[in-house]
Amino acid sequence: MAVTTTHGLEVETAAEANKATVRRMLERLSAGDVAGFTEHLLPDYRRHCQSMPPELQEIHGKEMMHAWLASNLVCFPDFHEEIEMLVGDGDFVAWRSRATGTQSGPLGPFPPTGKRMDVVIMGMHRFEGSLVAETWTTWDNLAVLTQLGHMST
Repeated sequence: MAVTTTHGLEVETAAEANKATVRRMLERLSAGDVAGFTEHLLPDYRRHCQSMPPELQEIHGKEMMHAWLASNLVCFPDFHEEIEMLVGDGDFVAWRSRATGTQSGPLGPFPPTGKRMDVVIMGMHRFEGSLVAETWTTWDNLAVLTQLGHMST
C-alpha cells in the first residue's frame, strides 16, 4: 500500500516494501536461484526452526543458509513455494505458503523416493533496513515424511 504525502506524492511503506522483498525471495527460490533468495539476507542472518533436526534448528549466517537451501534443491529439484498470505507490520513480515516438490535426492538419512510432498509453511521475517535479519519458521515434518513414504500412516 502506498501512502500519499501532503505534496500528493505516493510513497511505499516499509511494510509494503518488505512484503515485496519476501515475494521476490520466494519467486527466486522457486526458480532454483538460491543466490537470488540469499541476497536479501544480512551477513549475520539467523533462522530458527524447530521442524529441523537439532543441528539445523538454528542457522547462523547468510552462507550457512545458502548452503542449506542449495542442499534442499538437490533433494527437491522441482521445489516450488507459493505464498498464500503475507502480513506486514513495521519491520516484520509474516507468511503462510504452500511448498511442493519431488524427493529426488537424499533427505538427511532418508533415501530418495520419487514421491511428492505438499506442505504448509508458516513463518515470520524480521527486517533491518531492506534486508532480512532473522526468520522464525515451521512446518509439519511428520506430514512431509509420511507423504514421502518414510513414515507409515
